[in-house]
Amino acid sequence: MAAQMEQACFPPEEAWPAALMMERIKRLPNMTLVVEDMVTMQLVGMINGIATDDETFRDEFITDISLHNPTGKNIMITGLQILPAYRHRGLAKSLMSHYLAQEKSRGRHNVFLTCLADKIPMYQKMGFHPTGNLSTWATLPYHEMHRPL
Repeated sequence: MAAQMEQACFPPEEAWPAALMMERIKRLPNMTLVVEDMVTMQLVGMINGIATDDETFRDEFITDISLHNPTGKNIMITGLQILPAYRHRGLAKSLMSHYLAQEKSRGRHNVFLTCLADKIPMYQKMGFHPTGNLSTWATLPYHEMHRPL
């Protein structure tokens, strides 16, 4: 179901392959939070990340699960998905809030993510600020954003 949601939320060139998504959830279940529709019990949103001591987002955090450091002081958000039919209801903000509270309680200090330019205002409303760094996932320019915990 998680892999299907990834495919529904992102264009094919940006979406994680199903095997990568399933490996991440299987190997790092405590780094993933989900939200379900309480009526249909359908998975409608998900956020996941990786812990590290790095202070800059690298695309390898998405593809190389071995970079996860369970005691890392920082979190790199590697995915936030809300099914299109469930957007504009505050689910992304709520999911992010719960995730950040979880990671703060684990002693993390900072959170980093990357996003396309049109998503910057949404993340700014969640307390993130652009760092000026860019990455290119699937050849598209992604803007790094940071938020202290």
